[in-house]
Amino acid sequence: MNNEVKYKINSLPVLLRNPKILLIGGGSVALQKAKVLLENNIDFSIVAEKISDELKNYQVPYKQKKFEKKDADNFNIIINATGNKDVSEIIKEIKKERFVLVNTVDVPEECDFYFSSLLIYKNLKIAVSSDGASPTITQIVRDKIKQFLPSKLGELAERKLYERINSKINIEKTKEETLKLFGKVYIIGCGIGAVDFLTLRAYQALQNIDIAFYDHLIDEEIINLIPKNAKKIYVGKCKGKHSLSQDEINNLLLEFAVKGLRVGRLKNGDPFIFGRGAEEAEFLLKNNIEVEIIPGISSALAAPLSAGIPPTHRVCSSSVSIVTGHLTGGIFDDSWIELLKRKNHTTIVLMGLTQAENIVNYALNYGVDEKLPVAIVSNAGRKNQKVFTTELKNLISVAKEADSPAVLIFGDVVNYTYILPHLNLYENNEVTNNHFINK
Repeated sequence: MNNEVKYKINSLPVLLRNPKILLIGGGSVALQKAKVLLENNIDFSIVAEKISDELKNYQVPYKQKKFEKKDADNFNIIINATGNKDVSEIIKEIKKERFVLVNTVDVPEECDFYFSSLLIYKNLKIAVSSDGASPTITQIVRDKIKQFLPSKLGELAERKLYERINSKINIEKTKEETLKLFGKVYIIGCGIGAVDFLTLRAYQALQNIDIAFYDHLIDEEIINLIPKNAKKIYVGKCKGKHSLSQDEINNLLLEFAVKGLRVGRLKNGDPFIFGRGAEEAEFLLKNNIEVEIIPGISSALAAPLSAGIPPTHRVCSSSVSIVTGHLTGGIFDDSWIELLKRKNHTTIVLMGLTQAENIVNYALNYGVDEKLPVAIVSNAGRKNQKVFTTELKNLISVAKEADSPAVLIFGDVVNYTYILPHLNLYENNEVTNNHFINK
């Protein structure tokens, strides 16, 4: 089969101002062209023997008659949407007599111009053309381009037109404003530990970023998913050791977003469960930067589950609370301690391992049962995961044997850890050292 193209097309994409257009035809093909013209606020007239009611409803000037040469008088552009050879022959005669541009739908060799697949953002128009070869290709490409374009481009283009009319052109400012619209920050929850805890949505976002700011505990396998040409910057925090302050991180995210880059902010677990994701999103939105939040699997629920501990159980727990072991500056917050006295309740404490002494002392002073079951899940979802089960009175000594990061679980549900050896929770990953230490 000879795939050689038999004719070569040389085309120049241009925009025509105030064209005088005649649309010949009144069926579905003509309707499609009419919609394009109307979307661009272009005036035109119709001639056709039969005209659909939908076309008539557009209130466009029309003549319901057989097309004749004189019908094209006073028009400099003709769109032939009839598929009728007799109409094409009449148009060829017109072209011999005067200059006129013709588009014969689905007959590229008879076209002086082609319709493009358009993206319209007010006075900003983006056209995709295949020189008439394949409208399907141009439509798909157009839709793919649209996914990457900010919705506010039209507002900016409209404002810039006003500035040009009023001789207020500032090229550098326009560059900055345009790039800023393209800037976007993905706040990505990367789940706990291993790469297979990453959600599909998070994975897809990682493939689209230009620069990544990643936290402490983000698995190396997840880092390796980031495109090689993307810059990677560590901004992690752990107790007593902060590489950068939160304000510095906020400003870095903004600095790169205003340059038009797609910025990934990678956070362990879920970014909105004690992950400061809300603070970062609020700061960026105040600075008019688009933000997309991608939920992650939080250790608040994944840690108990990975240890075979059900956060709720019909017999002993009808509610769950998720709290933090400390506030800003490492200050211990005792406001949640009362929860430990509630019946049929589970309390899950994040970042609470180093606060074990405070938790025990406050709890006992509040009258919490010293035999309240407690579990510590250390390095949840990782190869070196360990689960310690004990009672409140022994928590201080047991906590010294556990490694960070760790999640504390209080409540009678801890008694259900015995089911773990019978569950095949880790068939498809490498968490093989998940053992229990009962104290």
